[in-house]
Amino acid sequence: MICITITARTNKEALKDIERSCLIADFIELRMDLIKGGVLPELISAARSGSASVKIIVTCRKREEAAPAGKAVVIKNTKNQKIALLKEAIKLGADFIDIELAEGNVAIRELKTFCTKQGGFTKIIISYHDVKKTPSLTKLKEVFNKCAKAKPAIVKIVTLAKAPEDNLRVLSLIPYARKHSQEIIALCMGAPGRLSRAVAPIMGNYLSFAALDKKSQSAPGQFTVGDMKQILKLLKGENAAPPLTISPTDTLQNYILLGNPVQQSLSPLMHNAALKEMKMAGNYTAFCVRNLGGALRGMRDMNIRGASITIPYKTEAMEYLDDVDEHSLKIGAVNTIINENGRLKGCNTDWLGLILTLKEAMTIKDKTFVIIGAGGTARAVAYGILKEGGFPIITNRTPEKGKILSGKFDCPFYPLSEIGKINADCLINTTPVGMYPHKNKSPVESSVLTGYKYVMDVIYNPLKTKLLTDAEKQGCHIFSGLDMFVHQGAEQLQLWTGKEPPLMLMKKVVWERLTKIE
Repeated sequence: MICITITARTNKEALKDIERSCLIADFIELRMDLIKGGVLPELISAARSGSASVKIIVTCRKREEAAPAGKAVVIKNTKNQKIALLKEAIKLGADFIDIELAEGNVAIRELKTFCTKQGGFTKIIISYHDVKKTPSLTKLKEVFNKCAKAKPAIVKIVTLAKAPEDNLRVLSLIPYARKHSQEIIALCMGAPGRLSRAVAPIMGNYLSFAALDKKSQSAPGQFTVGDMKQILKLLKGENAAPPLTISPTDTLQNYILLGNPVQQSLSPLMHNAALKEMKMAGNYTAFCVRNLGGALRGMRDMNIRGASITIPYKTEAMEYLDDVDEHSLKIGAVNTIINENGRLKGCNTDWLGLILTLKEAMTIKDKTFVIIGAGGTARAVAYGILKEGGFPIITNRTPEKGKILSGKFDCPFYPLSEIGKINADCLINTTPVGMYPHKNKSPVESSVLTGYKYVMDVIYNPLKTKLLTDAEKQGCHIFSGLDMFVHQGAEQLQLWTGKEPPLMLMKKVVWERLTKIE
């Protein structure tokens, strides 16, 4: 459901906005602290005339909790004026009134008692806004419990996101509220907070707030109603695949990608297409994070079923896990996390994705492989090659990291500047050099490639990196990262769901998107 917030600066402008909003919204919120000279009976009457079904929320926000957005100016009201205004809204038959937790228990009880005396038609939203930051999860739960104690119809908690991981803390309140049988609106303001506004509907948020247009935002980061409707359509799968067939025993299982950067990733496209084909009730969303520990704490609290881990966190992630499988332990990196009732287990499907890809065109046993890079993916590649009887050689721009990796797997190391001295069967790039949008870059000079029969790049976007283009010109057999990407993703879905993923569909949707981009 979408609620359009009416923020017009005059009563006359507000009446026009209400007329437009009633045609396209499920709810409207009358921000009486922003509408100068607002005449509440006229505004409510206009809403009832505009639509018999639209619900009305009346709000008179405290100045301390009103987020600055656009040119809106918060009108200063005394507490008595505010209580009187909200009582008038109750008399006029508003569906909801919004009262801040900060106004105190006495004011909240007074309004609840007044609602009951007027027939109990109007319901109460108890709200909390932090316009400067997102508090700790402990603090947020404390705020929720204080709000819920008064038994409102809805608890509303809104904070300012300064980093993407702040969204995870606030969104975790939605399943927390569900456990307490409490309706909730939980979201973040600010540009980083737009993630929460997009994800919250599929998690069970009671309402999605939107602005009539970009000039009418009641909080920074708020989507327009057009944008919000498009997001909800995408979440419902309209104009895409057929709707999910979900049995009553199915439970919603959500999945995330954690990395930095992630905007270029096609994992959400691939995994969401697969989940729909598998008729799984769930969604996969990418998060660009700067604090991995905080993000993984949020994963526990939100009961997110699984996570993909990408650059640069594949090694660091192991510090925050309760358990890792045998392969991950030997590799020293994870790319997959499974949440088993709050216990996080790390796995690695990168090595298997690589092996399945290479085996389609060559024999690994007794072949020599030069690996460029020393990160989490390089670790998985070296492990997979050794497991299949091949011989890895590590090259890296930073000698210290390269030597650590070569020591772990007891294999040779060469500085990247000396790669021309090595004789091998296959070259594998595991670094992000050449990844979209930096398509004109390659980790090595083209002249180096003449000594290889096979060249692989784990990058899948673009389909053919500069490294692969150069290698093809030198007569090498090339491998795009697409097949490895799809294989490792399919293995992730198998671990998360226990079901066979649609491998061909996954490859098809990614290939089509990459072809369109190119």
